[in-house]
Amino acid sequence: MQKEGNGYPKAVWYIFGNELCERFSYHGLKTILVLFFTTIQKYDHDTSTIIFHMFLICSFLSPLFGAIIADSYWGKYKTIFILSIVHAMGNIIVAIASLVTSVSLHFQRSFTIIGLLLTSIGAGGIKPCVSAFGGDQFVLPDQEHHLQMFFSMFYFIINLGSLLSSSITPELRKSVQCFGKDSCFPLAFGVPAILMVISMVFFVIGKNLYKIIKPTSSIITTSIGCIFHALKKKITTSPNEEKKKNWLDYADDKYNTREIFELRSALDVMYLFIPVPMFYALFDQQGSRWILQGTLMNGKIDFLNWSIKPDQMHLINPLFVLIFIPLFNAVVYPLLYKIGINTPLKKVTLGGLIAASSFVCAAVVQYTIIGQTFTISSNEGQLRMYNNFDCNVSVSSSLVGNFTIEQLDVVHINYSSTVYNETDVLSIELHPTCELKMSTSIQHVFIDKGKVSSYFLTSKNDKEIELKYLKELRKLKSGNSNLRILQDNFFSQNIILRNTNNKLSEISFSLSTNPDQNYELPIGTYDIYLDNESILQNVDFLPVSINDLLFHHNFNQTNAKLITLEKGKYIHILWQVPQTILITIAEVMFVVTLLEFSFTQAPLSMKSFLSAVNLCTTAVGNILIVIISKIGQFENQGHEFLFYAVLMVLDMIIFMLMSTKYKYKCINTQ
Repeated sequence: MQKEGNGYPKAVWYIFGNELCERFSYHGLKTILVLFFTTIQKYDHDTSTIIFHMFLICSFLSPLFGAIIADSYWGKYKTIFILSIVHAMGNIIVAIASLVTSVSLHFQRSFTIIGLLLTSIGAGGIKPCVSAFGGDQFVLPDQEHHLQMFFSMFYFIINLGSLLSSSITPELRKSVQCFGKDSCFPLAFGVPAILMVISMVFFVIGKNLYKIIKPTSSIITTSIGCIFHALKKKITTSPNEEKKKNWLDYADDKYNTREIFELRSALDVMYLFIPVPMFYALFDQQGSRWILQGTLMNGKIDFLNWSIKPDQMHLINPLFVLIFIPLFNAVVYPLLYKIGINTPLKKVTLGGLIAASSFVCAAVVQYTIIGQTFTISSNEGQLRMYNNFDCNVSVSSSLVGNFTIEQLDVVHINYSSTVYNETDVLSIELHPTCELKMSTSIQHVFIDKGKVSSYFLTSKNDKEIELKYLKELRKLKSGNSNLRILQDNFFSQNIILRNTNNKLSEISFSLSTNPDQNYELPIGTYDIYLDNESILQNVDFLPVSINDLLFHHNFNQTNAKLITLEKGKYIHILWQVPQTILITIAEVMFVVTLLEFSFTQAPLSMKSFLSAVNLCTTAVGNILIVIISKIGQFENQGHEFLFYAVLMVLDMIIFMLMSTKYKYKCINTQ
């Protein structure tokens, strides 16, 4: 192995080049994945989020098997090379899947998932081995300072690749149009696939410079055998025999002192990994929930005539990682050392608490977007009545007097009541311009205390007045617009909404006979068509809004009106900057520190395996996200963000108590 003086080995620079391209490839795919699945899942945010985190789960569980292969059979170099080929094949399949839009969505989803599975398997060979393989190039303890700088530089390179992919991939997705679509996912997925092939070229070029350590035995098999033998001996040992200081020492009749020491060192580190998954349950929501939060926000930069894409906000993270790593090493850590935060595990604890604060910020942003939810006092009820006629309607109420509803409009009538509910008798009379055989009607409505009672006033068979009860619409947890269509029996036509900013983007659905059918729409400005007839133009669907679309057909003419009952605030996407900066500070203190800690505290024969166990905590964190998404009863995404923040604080308290008993070890590479 060639060295540059007493500094960095030359081989390390080829490893950096490989990691830069691989990180661009992996992170570029991950950046746009949730939006791709949101598109083909018809804007189902929960399903898209679960698929995204299932991909991360596979990506961070497979390193465990990659590390076992590397440490026990193939060695790190061969493992990285072979599974890089699998990784590249997965990238290529995903790019092809995004291209074949002419086939069914089911086939497209299935083909994409196959590609993602291969990508995640390939990542299993790369993630735990590359950092450990780079660490093997140094001689300890002589180059200990350079090794510490290597891990900081390694993470710097990781985030440089992430920064480039976060800025370029969303532009390829949204700013380029291809194959008659408003976005170009094939190009956005294709570029990372090409970069993955280039990363393999970088890695192979440096082969003659690498220090390649081949495995001498199956360390995993040895470790498992040692654990079971020690437990067996401890259980069967006579009470009269001398007790061992540590339970693993009971295996000393079959395993040597070095094997027992290395296993004990590994188990001590793995014990501290138990609370770590909670951090990744927060950290990895940058690529899912936070991006989806960004879709509800205004990204326009007027003086640049350009909009920040929701998935581009993610580039702030790697950008600030590049800034914070040297800043923390030079300034922040020396200051923290002076106030007693002077060990890796203390830095990890502080990083976790900062991660919790980032989710408090995310919750505040979400609450601001959602705005105030309409409520009624407990001693009142409200009647909400929609007029679907193209004329005014006069109503005489037995409880609240007379009122008028204008054509295609709604009225809100409040009732003060001391009883649980009341029945009101309404005398309804249509204006003479409404040509209906029976223009008057007596109807009964029920007013629930503390609730809104909604009714739809329409015609029955174009002959008589009909009053239909409607269920109450609620704000959607996803933050998208909630749309209900109230129409007079035109259930054979289609409604088409075309985005005014991009004519290639349209949403269509058939009208239903059920007036309580509601539809989830991404926010934006749309032109609305009934089949090919334009009925409304430049209609804004705002974040977290509740909308009713009324239209009435008469004499080959359709009149329509959109009524927005509740809406959130369309705040700027830069309000996500504080939460992103906080999670980035947490990442530098938590992830980088654990990366170095797991390498320096791992025995020589188990460095890839300990690195893989560290990565597996990411998988477990994403499993927590999936579980909470499935069983969570949060109607408000802001409540869920606060829930994660509280869990993180409790988790760090447990971690702090566990880490107080840890004794740091000095392990050489010779």
